[in-house]
Amino acid sequence: MNRSLLESKDLAKIIAKGLVDKKGADITIYDVRNHSTMTDFHILATGMNPPHLKALFNETHLRMKARDLTCYRKSGTPDSGWIVADYVDVVLHLFNPAARQYYALDVLWKDMPRLGIE
Repeated sequence: MNRSLLESKDLAKIIAKGLVDKKGADITIYDVRNHSTMTDFHILATGMNPPHLKALFNETHLRMKARDLTCYRKSGTPDSGWIVADYVDVVLHLFNPAARQYYALDVLWKDMPRLGIE
């Protein structure tokens, strides 16, 4: 399935489901479609340690690869405490607990609508 056939909302839900399956914590999907021209959704999730962050990213990568979607750009490493994966319509932020608190993106987007995770 290519990007043109997959709505950004569906892509966000697929990514979130993978994070849930790998026991990601505090998963939040922020709907920024009416506030950003760069992307439609930001997904934030917390991993407990570097191996967990790596597992969360790898699960996302595998799910996207199964749909013929690749990460446009990735930054950060599990050891840094923050991985950002840009899937154009959806940007995924994986944090360890300290980095999530420090960068406070949840505060930045606190007024944005949220997409429910089923």
